[in-house]
Amino acid sequence: MQSGAAMLFLLVTVLWTAVLWWVAARAGAAAPYERVSPVIGRIRRLGTPAVVVVLGIAFVVSLAFLPYASSRAARLGEPTVHVEVTGRMWAWELSQTRIPRGQVVEFRVTAADVNHGFGVFSPDGRLVTQVQAMPGYTNRLLYRFDEPGVYTIRCLEFCATGHHLMQAQFTVE
Repeated sequence: MQSGAAMLFLLVTVLWTAVLWWVAARAGAAAPYERVSPVIGRIRRLGTPAVVVVLGIAFVVSLAFLPYASSRAARLGEPTVHVEVTGRMWAWELSQTRIPRGQVVEFRVTAADVNHGFGVFSPDGRLVTQVQAMPGYTNRLLYRFDEPGVYTIRCLEFCATGHHLMQAQFTVE
């Protein structure tokens, strides 16, 4: 998915650069307004709907990858493991620290004091999923861990002076 997005970004960047180069190369040449006006009109008539269609398609396609519990449940399946998570200065409390591999896990994340960022990092240090932890509200985060190992939870929002100490771990078996 990321390589596809990178290729699309590269393609759009190259096309956009080519258009800018083409416009800049012709900037010095004088052209009568009667000749330019139909071109600008065509770009407005065709270009604007094309941009709207492309952005609309990108929006619809990206809905399946949003971190909302309903979209993740549609993609991953219903959760079979439930973990209650509470963030507080400067610790994470988890209802369980051993999670079976290959199961859809639902983290129910809240905070006891201030806003925190619940970020789960893989054993190799890569951020795999995240959600906001807020006082008085419980966010649902669904994820399936396919790789075993020790995962680290870090706070992703500066919550106070001890923010950097706010870590916990759980094991995927």
